[in-house]
Amino acid sequence: MLKQLLIVPEIQKNLISVQQFCSDNLVFFEFHDRFFLIKDYSGKILHRGTFKDGLYSFSSLSYTLPPHALTAVRAFYQIWHNRLGYASFPVLQKSISTFTLPVANKRLPVCSDYQLARSSQLSFKTSNHKSINPLDIVHTDVWGPAPILSTSGARCYLCFLDDCTKFIWLFPLKLNVEKVFLLFKTSIERQFNRAIKNIQFDWGGEYRRMSTLLTQIDIHHRRACPYTHQ
Repeated sequence: MLKQLLIVPEIQKNLISVQQFCSDNLVFFEFHDRFFLIKDYSGKILHRGTFKDGLYSFSSLSYTLPPHALTAVRAFYQIWHNRLGYASFPVLQKSISTFTLPVANKRLPVCSDYQLARSSQLSFKTSNHKSINPLDIVHTDVWGPAPILSTSGARCYLCFLDDCTKFIWLFPLKLNVEKVFLLFKTSIERQFNRAIKNIQFDWGGEYRRMSTLLTQIDIHHRRACPYTHQ
């Protein structure tokens, strides 16, 4: 019997802790120059292994014993539902019957995690709103963290969308949001020869810290609402 197994994908060989094996099975090892023995405390030999490539190796028993699995506990439907990745009720029933899984109770309660995972967001209402002048309203948001770094070492991206022209500016984010916004503000106001009047965002933590700055530079800021613009 082996308890507390660890999976190491890069390992070349399966290694067993002698101390843990002895503790789990109440046995002891007897090592020789070309082989080793596993004995119980009455002296009975339980296994004989060989010495190969600098390691003591267990003899393979796969050719004598068919593969099998044992279980001692009948789990509830809810537990099998969780173990199988919140599978749907038909899939769960088929899996239990196919693999003869031990079940204590075949009544599946309502699973809130399953319902949330299968739910979908209501679509945004179509909006024909458009600002008259550039920089009247600038929408902004932060995306990330990305699973892979950009070539510049950035893991997040800061996006700006002008409500009038629909121009989009995307910045790989290595500095904080406030510094990037000030750089963007200086550049874009020179380009259009106009000042940013309003900025709209989702009121995330990175933008909440900017509220004082926006007030000081006389830019009105408001929280984005999915039903006011698409």
